[in-house]
Amino acid sequence: MAKPKNLMESNQVEVTVWTRMRRLLPNLAGLFLAALGAITLAWVGQLIWHDVTVWGKDITLIFFGSRTGENISLGIGMKVIYYFLIGLTFLLLGLVTLLRRRSKCPHYFGYLASLPKNAPIPQECLSCQRVDCIMTPVQQS
Repeated sequence: MAKPKNLMESNQVEVTVWTRMRRLLPNLAGLFLAALGAITLAWVGQLIWHDVTVWGKDITLIFFGSRTGENISLGIGMKVIYYFLIGLTFLLLGLVTLLRRRSKCPHYFGYLASLPKNAPIPQECLSCQRVDCIMTPVQQS
C-alpha cells in the first residue's frame, strides 16, 4: 500500500482498515461457532452410529441413558443429548451470525457524510438502523 500523502488520506486509510476489521471479526466468529458445532455434531453422530451398529442400542437409550461404567464416559452427568444440543446451538448461532452479517449495510463509517451536498441519499440508507454512516471521521490537526 502506498504511503498517504496528507492527513486526510491517512484518516481514510485508518477508517478503511478499521471497517475491514469490523466486518471480518464477526465473520470469523460465525465461522468458528459453525465449525465447532459441526465438529461436535459429527462426533455425536459417530458415537450414535457406533452404539447402534456395534452394541445394538436403542436410540433413546443412547441419547438419554447414562454412560457411567462404559468405556466412553462423557463427563460428570453428561448425556449424549446434552452434547447434541450444544453442537446444534453452536452450529445455528454460527450460521445466524454469518447470515446476519451478510445482509448488513455495505457502506462504511462516514459514508453519508462524505457524499456531496446535492447527492441523493441511497434508498437503503433511509431504513437502515446504523448511525455511524452519518458521522464524520474526526480530523486531527
